[in-house]
Amino acid sequence: MTSTKNHFATNLLQLQNRIKRDPSSYKDEFSQTYLNYESTLQAYLMKPAKQNKQLADLALFLSHVSHCFPDELKQYPQQLIDILKRYATVLNPDMRLTFCKCLMLLRSKNLIEPKPLFEIFFVLIKSQDKQLRKNLFEFMLNDVKKIKTKQKNYKLCSQVQQYVFTLTKENHPLVAKYSLNLLIDLYKKQIWNDAKTVNVISQCCFSKITKVLALALQFFAGKDVEKEAESESESEDEKTTQQVLLGLRVGKKTKSRKKRTDRALKSINKDKKKKKKNDGLPHFSALNLIYDPQDFAEKLFKLVETTNEGFEIKISILELISRLIGIHQLFLNNFHHFLIRFLNPHQREVTKILWFSAISSHELTPPDTVEPTLMAIANNFITERNSTEVIAVGLNAIREICDRCPLAMQEDLLGDLVQYKTYKDKAVSSAAKSLIQLFREKNPQMLHRKMRGKPTEESITEGAKIRQYGEFDAKSYIPGAEIIDLDNQEKKETEKTIKIEESDDEEGGEWVESESEDEKPKKRKHSEDDEDESSEGEWVDVSSDGEDDVDNSEQDQTKLMSLAEKEERAQKISTERILTQEEFKKIKIEQMKKKITDKNFDKKSKNRTIKIDSDLDEDEERLKNNGLVPLSSITYINKKKAHDKESRMARVKEGREGRDKFGHRFKDSRLGKTNKEKLKTKSFQMLRPKLNKKHKRSFKEKQVN
Repeated sequence: MTSTKNHFATNLLQLQNRIKRDPSSYKDEFSQTYLNYESTLQAYLMKPAKQNKQLADLALFLSHVSHCFPDELKQYPQQLIDILKRYATVLNPDMRLTFCKCLMLLRSKNLIEPKPLFEIFFVLIKSQDKQLRKNLFEFMLNDVKKIKTKQKNYKLCSQVQQYVFTLTKENHPLVAKYSLNLLIDLYKKQIWNDAKTVNVISQCCFSKITKVLALALQFFAGKDVEKEAESESESEDEKTTQQVLLGLRVGKKTKSRKKRTDRALKSINKDKKKKKKNDGLPHFSALNLIYDPQDFAEKLFKLVETTNEGFEIKISILELISRLIGIHQLFLNNFHHFLIRFLNPHQREVTKILWFSAISSHELTPPDTVEPTLMAIANNFITERNSTEVIAVGLNAIREICDRCPLAMQEDLLGDLVQYKTYKDKAVSSAAKSLIQLFREKNPQMLHRKMRGKPTEESITEGAKIRQYGEFDAKSYIPGAEIIDLDNQEKKETEKTIKIEESDDEEGGEWVESESEDEKPKKRKHSEDDEDESSEGEWVDVSSDGEDDVDNSEQDQTKLMSLAEKEERAQKISTERILTQEEFKKIKIEQMKKKITDKNFDKKSKNRTIKIDSDLDEDEERLKNNGLVPLSSITYINKKKAHDKESRMARVKEGREGRDKFGHRFKDSRLGKTNKEKLKTKSFQMLRPKLNKKHKRSFKEKQVN
């Protein structure tokens, strides 16, 4: 018996394994080990700066078996917390990390509450130990996630959340930074994604600690939800499905293997369904969850004017203010005047400042406040002394501002800017043409008569309705819904119901023998002569080409209708039935065609079918920016690529990368031999005539050859 005890004293892992299997049988060994731990701990606390491997092993052993003896180790968690509080700065780094790991093990077994654990962990975050801070932060993040998702203890989660909120106001930079990082990561993982969390993060924008201020501004400027991790996990799922199916195809097929693959596929499908449920939940942008955006923007604007922080911080604050103004349509009249001082081609980050002036202007912005901005851009950017790139960027910025606030543009200024359409550089001319196209849609009367273009369907309907400041054009129907055919839709629905009834009758009915051959249904071929009969109500098979012709005829009919008839039909369609996604796509394409097609549209003309490619990349960027204009729309310059020799050679070399050398043969290839290799294997008798011919050639023949 004594030999086994001595063996367990040296081998704690074996004792740990035995205790987990049968705690009551090894209670004496446990009590002896616990006494050994207490004696070594008292000796260690005399010199806490040194490392003690024996104490570290004993502490980890007690943490692993703590759930087996909860009464004996009742004071053990509090003892570890007291040691870390008292000797936080003096402890050896390895021993401090060991004690923290012990507390993490106890928390995983629910033997300690999270709040006191978080309190001691945030005390330890103040220490100058980077690895310890990283481990503690990751554990706290995963622990909160576990409380919310797995345990679903919302009361405990709210208590921890309230405690972390108070830590963001701490004066210690490390505590404030890590608490804010914890809030941001949990918001991105959609665990604490409520309005309260966003507003606590917004208060950190006024922190005196520069790192905390920069982190909060970066949160509002960046993406709201982490979708990269989701896309990675989806790709992993796809790989696993492929691997599972391929694994079944290869090798011997048995029942057990088939059951295993079915189980794996079921689990993958289960995970995908969970993800779909999470994707279906509504998610609001962080800027949309702020309680009082007007007050928040005014405080930020006051901070920009008075702060002594660097230029990067000021740019981040200006970006946040402009986003708030654009999303919530706020009134901050001095903001545009403040930006004018930075509108200079030689200014740092000038493209971003132009972008701020574009996204901060909206329909309710007074034109008087935006007009000086347009004049400043025109005077500083769109001049002959600047380069073509600067002129193009200036024209793009004016176009995006006028898209949101067209009343700010003066007719004289527009007349000067439009003259750049004949400029020698393509980037400038295309930017000027895009400005002309914008005012053809917004207010064609401001353009010269020859620049208004041909009158389109949209210009006829919308041209007469030039909206004034603060005027809204709310419609009671879906514009463009007149192209949908109600009669065909009703016919399809009735046909579906008839087919369903017939199938029910066939399933429920009995077998009946026909009395004569004449009563049997005869198959008919579809021909052109049957069109008159088909109109009377018989079933006719129509090919896909026929469907296209029907759709085109419907479009021609809608074009022949008057405006009042179109509105009446659109009103009827949008109120009587629910539209599908395909029908919404048709309406969108038709509305885009109205901008292009001439009012005198001839159905027999060559340009009858118009193909429209939707700009998906720009739509995605607008969705990411909460519907705001992307930065690429201002910085984009339509310029020819370089055609000099260096650029062409660089492109040629890029194409050669990863490609074999021309004429080079692999040693292991199965291709035929070259002529030189074949000559080596041929017999001399076969080559002799050829060699004799070469010797008999004259000197003149050799020179000619």
